[in-house]
Amino acid sequence: MSFYPQIGSGVVTQFPFQRQRQWRAITTQLESGELISLPDAAGGQMTWSLQYRDLTTAEAQAVSGMFSASQGQFGSFTFIDPLANLLGWSENLAGAGWQANELSISSGASDPLGTQRASTVSNPTAGSLQLTQTLGISGDYVACFSAYVRASAAATVTMHRDGQQTAAAVGPNWARVLISGTGTAGAVQSTFSLILAAGQSVNVFGLQVEAQPWPSVYKPTSAAAGIYEETYFADDELTITSTSLGFSRASVNLISRI
Repeated sequence: MSFYPQIGSGVVTQFPFQRQRQWRAITTQLESGELISLPDAAGGQMTWSLQYRDLTTAEAQAVSGMFSASQGQFGSFTFIDPLANLLGWSENLAGAGWQANELSISSGASDPLGTQRASTVSNPTAGSLQLTQTLGISGDYVACFSAYVRASAAATVTMHRDGQQTAAAVGPNWARVLISGTGTAGAVQSTFSLILAAGQSVNVFGLQVEAQPWPSVYKPTSAAAGIYEETYFADDELTITSTSLGFSRASVNLISRI
C-alpha cells in the first residue's frame, strides 16, 4: 500500500487548497413520465486541488515519484484528508472502533465546551490499561494524537503511538495533551492509545488524530473517516516548475473514491 507523500515538517498540503465532495444519483423515467431517483452510494467521490509553493527538491521529487509510480491516472494510492479528525466515534468511546480492554467508560460528563459530551474513563484493575484505536495511516506519516483530559487530583496519563509514548501531567482543570511524530517505519497502520495507570480515573474529551504535527480545533466524529484508500491523480500530466535555485511550485489534482 502506498501513501501520498507529506511535505515540510509533516503536512499533506499547503493552504489554500480545495476539497469538493460529489454525490451521484441514478434516475429512471417511467412511461408515465414519473421520475424515480435513488442515490448511488458507490458513485461518490472527493476531488482535491492542491497548490504547492516553494517545494524543496526532495519534496518535488516525492510528489513526482508518486505520480510516476502511479503511472498518471492509472494506479491508486491512499490519501489522508488534511482537515479530518481521523479517529472514529470520538465521543462514543464504547463505539465499534475502540478497544477499551477492561476500562470502565461512562458518558455524559461535563466537557471544556460547557456541554455534557465528555466521558469518564476508569481503570479498576491492578495494572495499566489502554483505550486504543488503530487507523490505516502510514507509520512513516507525522501525526498528532490529542485529547482534553482532567482528573480530580494531580496525576499523569500516557499518550502512545506505536512504539512511541509521552507522559502528560493532568489535574482538576482541563488540559490538552498530545503526542506528535511518526510511528513504526514502513507500517501501513498506526495504533493510538491513551494509557491509564492502575486505579486511575479521568475525564476525557475531544480525542483527535490529524496528519500534521500539531492539533487544530477539535472536530467530533460519528464514524471513521478521512482515509481514502482509492485515490488517483486526476490528470495524466504533472507540471512542476522551478521558481528559484532548489525551489519549485506545482498544482496537483486528485480524485478519491468514497
